[in-house]
Amino acid sequence: MKSTQLWIFISLFRVAILHRNTDVQSLLTQIFTNNSYNKLIRPSTDQSAPTEVDIRFNLYGINDVNEIDQKLITAGWLSIVWKDDLLTWTPASYNGLYILYLPQDNVWKPDISLQNGFSELEELGSKFIQVLVGSSGYLTWRPSQVFETRCNLDSKYFPFDEHKCDIIFVSWSHSSQDIVLTQTTNGIELSDGLESHGEWEITSSSATIEFDYMTSSVKFTIVIKRKPLYMILHIILPIILLALLDIFTFKIPADTGERLGYTITVWLSFAVFLTIVSDSLPQTSESVPIVSIYIIIQLLMGTLVVLISTVEAGLITNPDSVPVYKILRFIALRLRQNNVKSAEYTEPKIDSEIDSEIPEVKWKEAINALDTCLFYISMGIFLLTTIICLCIIAT
Repeated sequence: MKSTQLWIFISLFRVAILHRNTDVQSLLTQIFTNNSYNKLIRPSTDQSAPTEVDIRFNLYGINDVNEIDQKLITAGWLSIVWKDDLLTWTPASYNGLYILYLPQDNVWKPDISLQNGFSELEELGSKFIQVLVGSSGYLTWRPSQVFETRCNLDSKYFPFDEHKCDIIFVSWSHSSQDIVLTQTTNGIELSDGLESHGEWEITSSSATIEFDYMTSSVKFTIVIKRKPLYMILHIILPIILLALLDIFTFKIPADTGERLGYTITVWLSFAVFLTIVSDSLPQTSESVPIVSIYIIIQLLMGTLVVLISTVEAGLITNPDSVPVYKILRFIALRLRQNNVKSAEYTEPKIDSEIDSEIPEVKWKEAINALDTCLFYISMGIFLLTTIICLCIIAT
């Protein structure tokens, strides 16, 4: 196969070097002067028959994905092929001249534009782009451009989100009775020099033809997936670690002065960290990411830890003459019973009639028992919310 392509290339090259400029000049004179070629006329000898235009989309890379504006920016070029019945010649009459290059503004070309474009409607290509014209009348036009298209971006499963975006090309002015767009590939053709994006990767693509009485269009669909490693290492993992530090506040004795300072420091670290990473999170209200809900839950838990630590710091300074609250006394006695595993400490009855039967409990013991209880409750909530969040966004 490669040898055949090489032979064709060498043959064309040999033919090209035998051409004289007079051959090209004669051909141009024949087309534009003698035949009076008019680029305003649709190039079909039978004007009642539509002109078929084949479109292929070659992708260079993804430039940007904007969740706020719901916009996908890609760079690529189109390979557009159609037949011009008015641009044909006999190669033997021009010393074997088979191909000709003409500026895109000098020939008729289909009015193809981006249907779901984000910016204003504009013509494809530019003045310096040449159109390849074959002696049989087939033209190949390859306009290169940066395409800004609308895309419904749902960041609910950030940073494991996957999006399907459409890039639709349509013949803007002509009806389907004049121009019919066709597509002969299975999807978007990825360029050999496809630039890798640091945050997004292309998982698949497809192409479909949409046709009705009024319009003819080709829809290229690209499926992109976020690369989650950076977000996991720089956002999710630090949040989990900070949440763990908050929970272990309950392992610090409440009567030490460092506990309240430690709790506030962790909470402030959480707040500063969220301020730093806020720009990395999807900034949209259409679909709140599950990760954002998880962060709010952990922030609320951190706030409760600060408030509880503050209240405990005040309660533990109460003198022993002040009675311990019944609920705290109940928790302390249950914990004491579990620790010593003694039959002497059966489940106490919290009742005013038998208060004298309940063993004495001091404030320090009650607060320590409450901390133990809160530690396991907080750890359970943390594990439950973390597992649920990861299972939802990763599946």
